[in-house]
Parts: sequence; C-alpha cells; structure tokens
Amino acid sequence: MYGRVYSGMTKGIEGMSVAVETDISPGLPGISLIGDLSGQVKEASERVRTALKNIGINLPPQRITINLYPADTRKTGTAFDLAIAVSILISMGLIKDKSKITGSCFIGELSLEGSVMSVPGVLPLVHFAALNGYKRVIVPYDNKEEAGIIDNIDIIAVADMDELIEYLNGVLIIDPYISDKMLIGKTGFPEFDIGMLKGQETIKRGLTVAIAGRHHILMTGEAGAGKSLSAKCIPGIMPPLSYNERLELTKIYSSAGLLGNDLKLVNSRPFRSPHSNSTQASLVGGGTIPKPGEISLADKGVLFLDEFPEFKRDVIESLRQPMEDKKVVITRINQTVEFPADFMLVAARNNCPCGFYPDRNKCRCTVRDIDKYKNKISHPIMDRIDIRLDIRRVPYDVMLDSETTETSEDIRYKIMGALERQRKRYLGEKFEYNSEIPQDKIFSYVNMDKRLWRFFKEQLRERDVSARGTFKLLRLIRSIADIDDRESITEEDICEAFIYRDEENDIYKV
Repeated sequence: MYGRVYSGMTKGIEGMSVAVETDISPGLPGISLIGDLSGQVKEASERVRTALKNIGINLPPQRITINLYPADTRKTGTAFDLAIAVSILISMGLIKDKSKITGSCFIGELSLEGSVMSVPGVLPLVHFAALNGYKRVIVPYDNKEEAGIIDNIDIIAVADMDELIEYLNGVLIIDPYISDKMLIGKTGFPEFDIGMLKGQETIKRGLTVAIAGRHHILMTGEAGAGKSLSAKCIPGIMPPLSYNERLELTKIYSSAGLLGNDLKLVNSRPFRSPHSNSTQASLVGGGTIPKPGEISLADKGVLFLDEFPEFKRDVIESLRQPMEDKKVVITRINQTVEFPADFMLVAARNNCPCGFYPDRNKCRCTVRDIDKYKNKISHPIMDRIDIRLDIRRVPYDVMLDSETTETSEDIRYKIMGALERQRKRYLGEKFEYNSEIPQDKIFSYVNMDKRLWRFFKEQLRERDVSARGTFKLLRLIRSIADIDDRESITEEDICEAFIYRDEENDIYKV
C-alpha cells in the first residue's frame, strides 16, 4: 500500500516543502530511506520503528520504501520523523480518515518511547506552510509557542504518537493552539543608559548619527575611556523593531535552535559581542549543516567587536561582503544557503597594544608597535566603516559630575525624528536608511548647490578618498542633516562627515 504526507525543512531561514512517500510491498523485511539524505535523516528509520513498536504497533515483515521528495535536494535534521511515521501508518491502513491528512504538514522528532520531541526551525516551516495554502501544521507540544506566532493556519500541538493517531482517526479532538497575542511585542528596559557617559559628547553625537542612518562605526581610544560602555548603550537608543523585523529575527534564532519553549517573537534588537578568539565559521556561519553565525544573529541589531585588531585577520576580512550586501551566502557541495546579515558593526580598539598611549609615562610601545597594531585592520575594511571616532579620556571632575546629561531617551527621540524623515523620503523605495541609498539614486537625495559640491570635491582630493568612500560620505552627510532635522545640506554637515571619515587621527602621530 502507498501513503503520502508532507513535512518540511529549512534552507537558510526560509522553509520548503518535502513530500514523504511510503510504499509497503512484498520482499525482504526492512526499511529503505531514499532521497539524498543526511545521516540524521537515515537514522529516522530506527527511531520510527522503535517508537511505533513501543506504542504497540509492529511493522509488517515486508519491504518498506520511503522516499523524501524532491530527491535532488539534500535533507537534513530530525524534523521528518513524525511525517515518516504517519506515512507508514497510512500505508499500513491504520489511519482510515484522510480528512486531517489533506492540507497538513507534519513536523517533529520521535523519541524511542513514542514522544514527539521539539526541533529547531519550526517558525520558518510554519510561516512557509501558511503562505503556501496548508490548513494546519502538526508540531511538537514544546514548539507550540513558536509556531503560534503565525496567523491564518491551525497549529495542532501533540505530545506523543498515541495522541496524534487518536487525533487523525477522529477519536480525540485537539483544538488549534491560540497564541496569547498580548504577550507579543513587550520589551524590557535597556540595561545601560547613555546618560552614564559624562563628557563624551563626541561619542554621543557619533552614535546618534550612526544609528539614525544605520552606519558602521569604529571607536579608537585609550583603554578605559568608555568605548565598551558606549557600545552597550546602543540597544537602548535604537528604534523598536517592526513586526516584519521581529519575524525575520525570530526565524533566524529558530533556525539556530536558540528559541526557548516559551518564547514568542524576538522583541529586542540583538546585541552580539563575540570574543576575539572567535573563528570565521562562528562569526559568518557554516558547518556541515549550515547554521547562522554571529553576524546573522546580530541582524537588525548590533555586532560589537571589542578589541577589534585582536581578531584573526581572516575573521576580520570575512566581514567585507556581509557589510556591503547585508547577507551571507554559504556554499557547500550539495547546497547553497543564504542568511540575512543586516547588522550595524560597532568596533572598538585601543591606541596601541598596551592600551595606555598617549600616556608615555605608562606606554612603552614603539612607533613600529603602534603601526603594526593599527595596520591589523586593512584598508578595505576601514573603507567600509563610515564613522571613526577618536575617544579621549574625560577629566575626573567631569566624570564625577552629578549633573544630568543627555539620556538614551533624549537621543532616541532625535533618532526617531531622523528615521521618520527617512521613512517619508524613501516611501515607495526598496530601501529604508540613508546608508542603503543606491549609488544611482544618491544625487536625487543628497542635494547640494554648486558651491557645496565644489567644496566637497576639494576635500575629496585633499584626502584622496576612494570611490566607495566618496559615496559613503554622501550618505553620511545625508544622515547628519537628518539628525539636525534639515533637508538641505550645509558646509558644516560636509565638514562633520569628513571628520568622521578621517582614518589618520592625531592620536597616532607619535
């Protein structure tokens, strides 16, 4: 007899349908799984056989052939167990009523006792099913919160195979799980307030411009000057996530298996801070079964690389393509996977290897040591960083002043105003932020008179700016004007942008 049901798998953070076909025919007893399968999928034959035996269902002493279609796509993971078990039961004639099979997608792993275990990547699969006309998705009970994020599809959560069989045969009624939408979207208060940074107006201004236009930023300064603290304040001044951004983020974390059983949407912008000994695969993503790396987990948020020059050279250079394209493409022999990587890079470094320069009473680094340290960051990477801040130590009397300074809420208000200006300006465009303005449209949105264009070109020649740097400067100028709530560009905006782009700060002149 023949039986067919549908399951799914994730490819990157998107779902795709997989048909599970089973045929039972005379021949040598055994289960044959086909369809370009990984070792995890092949092991499903033993998991399913043992699980069915332990709930009182023995497989017939015949040849059981199971095909996962499409056969030319590599299947990975354990989410096919449930579909394989159901397709076998249909072939054995143990599920008579097909009404709950039609339009259903089955996702879940089986334990040897017949329990339905949670699996990663449920959200992308349920989202795919909802968009492609499925009526219901049968998921593990522990994945119900994650699956319940998606509307317009019935979520049937089951704890074990006995429960599922009774449901499919109409013996047991399981109501579709209804998510508590009131819990979706709540966020906590930021842990760090930028008001704690006393006297660091340069940092505050630079971060305000960077966040408003989604520009990458590098902070250079003496150890202990406030670089790390200022980076940790960024999530508290970033705008709230939209629903689509939350959904994309949650799909990434679901694919990575980082969602808790009780978590719904990821509601806060991520702040990822990997250690400097991180490998290229952990940062970019990869593995035999490709998983998202730190730059994808920082999507829509911040990737903070402290002690930037201490990262391995190949790790730093691997950021080139994601910083430009906002995505990561991982290629394997049998598949190509794409992960989003729309992150804001925030990097920090000291002035020298020991961190004390310019205090020559403590710093013993030579000019060669400082140059070698600085040159660990290649020009192509520096060229992709829009804002470079020179951070100086704050005098003790300023640092310990109890007077209230500009808080995260104050800066967030400015940023929201700049974002609203961008939203109206780019209405109907395929981009949202100033840093994303395509090169062919940049002159339409950065308007300057002939005098300002002449001044801008003079500054370019004086600093020998690259082609990439030129257009990044124009986008940065647009963000500076937006922060000051102006559509027109001024000479002061141009000067400020060039200050941010200066790579050779006075701090390095030993």
